Amino acid sequence: MLPLLFAMIIFAFLVVGSLVFLACVLVPLTRRYALSAALWCAVWGPCSVGLMVLAGLGLVAEAFITKDRDAQSFHAPRLLSAFGWYYLTFGVVITAAVATAAAWLHQVLVRRITFALFRLYATAVSAGIGSVFGWCLSWWMMEIEIPHYGLPLWGLGMAALIMGFGTAAYKGARALRGKAPTSFTWISPEEFAGSIEQ
Repeated sequence: MLPLLFAMIIFAFLVVGSLVFLACVLVPLTRRYALSAALWCAVWGPCSVGLMVLAGLGLVAEAFITKDRDAQSFHAPRLLSAFGWYYLTFGVVITAAVATAAAWLHQVLVRRITFALFRLYATAVSAGIGSVFGWCLSWWMMEIEIPHYGLPLWGLGMAALIMGFGTAAYKGARALRGKAPTSFTWISPEEFAGSIEQ
């Protein structure tokens, strides 16, 4: 049950990241930050799971260290009362710092790879975002209980979302990256723009 909960938490943050990606793409001024903003949201999932695992291990360790070793004490532990708001606040601050560092590094790196490589990367990530929406589609279809041909319809919907997002990113890759960096770069402006003739 716990692995399923962890998977649901990670997926929930992937959905949030996908929605943020879509919102950034729709606004021209934020389009070049769409991939990094989606990454910032997605990093919260694994970090949240890691914090929950650490909190659980802390509860188990505390139960074994205490004198009474009462196994009944952690059938339904209260996380906030056991660890307090300091742990939660510390976890949020650390997660925000990790997510911000990851998004910043991502933004630096995607502007310093060749256009061809970036186009492949953006296509793969956007296709993955399409698959997240495809899984949401499957749960919506289960919710409304489509009686016939549910699985083939979902398969077609998933394929359409993956190919649609991937194709859109492939064609609009230039808009997802912004301007060429002016300092600390190892590619030429031509390589950045993809204008070198093979």
